[in-house]
Amino acid sequence: MKRKILIIAIVALVLGGVFYIVKKMLTAENLYTFNISKTDGLKSILLSKGTVQKKITDLQEIEDIIYVLDGDGRTTKKESINDYPVGIKEPIKVELKSDNKKDSIAVIYIYEDNSLYYLEQPYNGIYQMSGDEYNGIVKYLR
Repeated sequence: MKRKILIIAIVALVLGGVFYIVKKMLTAENLYTFNISKTDGLKSILLSKGTVQKKITDLQEIEDIIYVLDGDGRTTKKESINDYPVGIKEPIKVELKSDNKKDSIAVIYIYEDNSLYYLEQPYNGIYQMSGDEYNGIVKYLR
């Protein structure tokens, strides 16, 4: 009788441990951090929404935009798995460009969805931003 209880207790402990490990693995979520790497060679920012484009070359304006984009150490659990935001009609495309090459240093999209504002870095994450931060970028397109 004691042996049966001991076996049942061991089986219960093993099953409980396996259940706990599987649950942790299934609910573990990655934490993505917004990162604009290497802005040292940044010479311009190209903002575009629909057919409207604006090239920002003023150093102070570039610094202001980078400050808004960098925010307060943005982190998220929402992964971006596309080149372009899915289901968004007209996001604002922000291209950080260097002088040396025609390629962008980074491409970021900002948009409004259901009265919330987002910043999406393709293949990294989707980060929430405030309305003030959003408007701080939109003002350059006006």
